[in-house]
Amino acid sequence: MKVKKLVPLLLAGIVAGSILVATTTTAERVIAQTPMEAATEYFDAYIAKDAEGMMFYSKDTNYLDEKSREGGYVKDLKINPTSGYEIVESTQINGNEVQLYVVQKYAGQGYKQSPPLPYKVFKSENGWKVLVEPLEINTVTGEVTKGTPIHEWKYTDN
Repeated sequence: MKVKKLVPLLLAGIVAGSILVATTTTAERVIAQTPMEAATEYFDAYIAKDAEGMMFYSKDTNYLDEKSREGGYVKDLKINPTSGYEIVESTQINGNEVQLYVVQKYAGQGYKQSPPLPYKVFKSENGWKVLVEPLEINTVTGEVTKGTPIHEWKYTDN
């Protein structure tokens, strides 16, 4: 008889524990109240290979929709050697926009760090977000120019 009462109690405990874990995981993401908070959360998520965190704290013009964006992030994070970052410059454009320059650090490859990369942080209805735009980096000269969004890349079989 005690076993019959114990099984429902254990099941109830498992369900309650699952709800607590799901709530705690969701609650960790807080709306960024400042541009630097958004930037820090975004780049920390990038280093931690946390695609959901990256998506939460940014808007990315490389992708047409959230599904392709998530897939792109997951794929990139598997092969991305980024190990750190440093925000080297911050300029207030207006009350709703800040321009940042960020040096990304890489592990294990001959290319140790990027030149300062431009990122805008903007105020949205859901707090501050990092605007991720396509960039091309000339690894020889360090020149950074506007790139082509991933959704516009064309592949050829040559």
